[in-house]
Amino acid sequence: MKKCISIIVALLLCRCVYAQYTLEDCQTMARENYPLIKQYELIEKVAEYNIVNAKRAWLPQITLSGQASYQNDVVSFPDEMTNVFEMVGITLNPLHKDQYRVSLDVSQIIWDGGYTKAKKEAEMADMEVMKLSNETDLYALEERINQIYFGILTLKEQEKQARLREKLLEENRNVIATGAANGVAAESDLNLIEAELLANQQYITRIKTSMNAYIKILSLMTGIDIQKTAVFEKPAVPVPSTRQILRPELKLFDARLSALEIQKKISNTAVMPKFSFFAQGLYGYPGFNMFEDMLHYQWSWNYIVGLRFQWNVSSFYTKKNNIRNIEVNKNMVNVQKERFIYENNLQQSQTNAAINQMLEIMQDDDRIIELRTKIRIASESKWQNGIITMSELLKDITNETNARLDKSIHELEWLKKIYELKSITNN
Repeated sequence: MKKCISIIVALLLCRCVYAQYTLEDCQTMARENYPLIKQYELIEKVAEYNIVNAKRAWLPQITLSGQASYQNDVVSFPDEMTNVFEMVGITLNPLHKDQYRVSLDVSQIIWDGGYTKAKKEAEMADMEVMKLSNETDLYALEERINQIYFGILTLKEQEKQARLREKLLEENRNVIATGAANGVAAESDLNLIEAELLANQQYITRIKTSMNAYIKILSLMTGIDIQKTAVFEKPAVPVPSTRQILRPELKLFDARLSALEIQKKISNTAVMPKFSFFAQGLYGYPGFNMFEDMLHYQWSWNYIVGLRFQWNVSSFYTKKNNIRNIEVNKNMVNVQKERFIYENNLQQSQTNAAINQMLEIMQDDDRIIELRTKIRIASESKWQNGIITMSELLKDITNETNARLDKSIHELEWLKKIYELKSITNN
């Protein structure tokens, strides 16, 4: 946790100077800012308390109790025996019907068949399931950051190309304005290009509005104030280390299977006999020596120690069904795991197809730009010689701008699809 805080502080300091952001930076900061990150510590605390409580089953169990009672009958000698004792001067009275006792019971488990150990393992397994479930929710955050980040890159590229188009329009406007001043260019052509410049400026305004909204969302998700002038670096092309699926969902499925296996272990140990040492000390009337209490009414100290054997045989009634229920739940988890892998493979196939399609499209982008540029240059010359109209020239300027924009968008879409594939497999 300290290391993560240090990284974030360093990133924030860098941003204050350079105002540059990378996709990985945004993902890290969004993760640390997300409320669910606090749940990891809470999960560990709950597990820690439960494990400590499970271990305390091996501590001596101490019970203090008190009792006052009245009985309708008590232990007494037959009249024939009391008469014999009276002949020798001994009087044996029956015990008093009101009886009192304060006792302290101590019990120490010696062997419980592995039940306590299984309970501790179950707590650890439950903690792992909760942590991985939390990690699965956090993983979805990465996909949202990817969408926003690439959305910002796309809008910035659109603004860049719109600025280039604006530059071309202004260059041609200057030529037309000079021609109009000298009487060799029509005023309508100047009005037409002025209108196109205004429309282009409106387009840039819409782009800026959308981009500011995206940056605002990213600021909220990362917890930092990202300025509108911030620079967002284009991500490098990731190289997967393996084709294996490394999603946290698979780890979650495995953790749930492990937890169910431990539940089976608990069911098996629950039917085992338990051995314990016990001791009881009591003060009251009557004590263990009832004959003495018949001779003299007195409260006395007494104790008893020994070994105790307990076996809840009735637990066998439900053991078999408990095991069957666990096996059914394991089968359900395995089905869910297989379904996830199946759908993940479909997503991989679809995304790979989209990546290959973008690669084929990108092969012609440079050639299209080259041709559109030549057409635009030729159209500028034709317009100056009165061969084509200003509308036709503006169309060719727009086509060239769109060709350059298409190339940039194709590259970003291709890169975005690669990161989607990375997110699908997590490698």
